[in-house]
Amino acid sequence: MITISCTKKLFELSSFVEETNISTNDELFSWHANVFRMARRNNLILMNNKTRYCFILFGIKKEHFRDFNELFVSSLIDNLAYEGIPDSNIKNYIENASSIRFTKTYDRSVLGSMTDMVKMTDFLIEEYLPITEMNILELNKINNHTPIVKLNNFPDIMMKSALGI
Repeated sequence: MITISCTKKLFELSSFVEETNISTNDELFSWHANVFRMARRNNLILMNNKTRYCFILFGIKKEHFRDFNELFVSSLIDNLAYEGIPDSNIKNYIENASSIRFTKTYDRSVLGSMTDMVKMTDFLIEEYLPITEMNILELNKINNHTPIVKLNNFPDIMMKSALGI
């Protein structure tokens, strides 16, 4: 089971139902999510708690939240595959994503890392505009090869290691 901890702003924008009974979950299957504005659009950043691996969904709209589970899984698969992670490792991870639950955020360290990643994206996005022609997978890959001081490592390397590569 995947747990996505959402900010208050994201709960207000989406139709997610907050679950309050939180059992401890493996941090590898826990994510944080936040919505932010950039390039005059609502965008969503999702970050893994353990590895700080993240991906950004640009131009998110209300209809995207209706089928969010499929959107999350397909975007995660696309980003992990773009990183060069073998399909078998991705499949093993995704098998645990059969259901997704939404909770409140609880880790200020992850929230801080997400804020830093959004700032990094704001700096890098000029090279990827216009958004209609943007290669978001390449931008996410560059973001994930940015060192995270808290981990003293790179998110892409940490995720590959966590997935057994």
